[in-house]
Amino acid sequence: MPPEALLLDGRPRNWTARIRCTDGDHTLELTHREVVAERLLRTSRKHSFDPDTDIDWDAPQDPDVFYMPPQLASLYETPLWDTLTHRQRVELTKREMCSIASFGIWSEMMLMQSLLMHAYRHRYDSDHVAYALTEIADECRHSKMFGRMVRTCGLRTHRPRALEYNVAKLFGAVYDPMPMFAGTLVVEEFTDAFQRLTFPDEDVQPMIRQVTRIHVIEEARHIKYAREELKRLVAKAPTVRRRMAAYVLAQATRLMAAQVIHSSCYTAVGLDPKLARQVAARSPHRRATLAWAFRKCTAFFDEVGYLDGRARDVWIRGGLLER
Repeated sequence: MPPEALLLDGRPRNWTARIRCTDGDHTLELTHREVVAERLLRTSRKHSFDPDTDIDWDAPQDPDVFYMPPQLASLYETPLWDTLTHRQRVELTKREMCSIASFGIWSEMMLMQSLLMHAYRHRYDSDHVAYALTEIADECRHSKMFGRMVRTCGLRTHRPRALEYNVAKLFGAVYDPMPMFAGTLVVEEFTDAFQRLTFPDEDVQPMIRQVTRIHVIEEARHIKYAREELKRLVAKAPTVRRRMAAYVLAQATRLMAAQVIHSSCYTAVGLDPKLARQVAARSPHRRATLAWAFRKCTAFFDEVGYLDGRARDVWIRGGLLER
């Protein structure tokens, strides 16, 4: 298909005139990249939010109302869950929701850093870069929104463990777009799955529903952008490099899934955090929930060839992918 055959709103795009390139395949790739970016920019202009004004931060928080659907709690359908009172279960969902938000802020900061490095290496007047900058602006608002949500719940954000925190600093010095976009999908697909169950649930705190609704709507664009880039990058990557990157990502995802719930969540409801972590890790319901949350991500990785080799075994062993 020639580049001029790519249409948007019935109009042929003329990006080949703006991005001069003698390689026809490369021109087609850049043309398609610009078409996708322009669509995402138009959607961003129509469906973006200001959390400061679009969320009722003063909405009362009923002590008997959950902060996320209880079936998403890490201990749901375990003997430890059965020992908790209703209000302890509510408190656990509040703290787990805020723990996930803290992890979200940390991961979004790394994403923003990587997106800036990505934009720096492409044409500054392109829609592709314009959307990268738009996504950074979205993530800035999301990080502020999550921080305010945690404070409004009467809690404090926390950093990951020292090892993960310090290793992540290296991402600021290394630019490698393939694991960057793959990692973006891992985090965003995981949180998106949880939040798509949360925001329509009338048995969840209103403020939490508003936060998750905004995040779901805006993250859908980020997921599309990351998928399109990863698809192109994986197609061009040598097999050995692709499999190595996929394996490292699988190991990182397994660690992330185990650490996304901070141990203080369990301590706050009177549980031994070490025991609670062990129970959650062995819970069939929890493993099924995580595999469900990652299902869109793993299906896409499988489709584009980012789940072969040893990576698949890591996902399965971690309880993040069904056999």
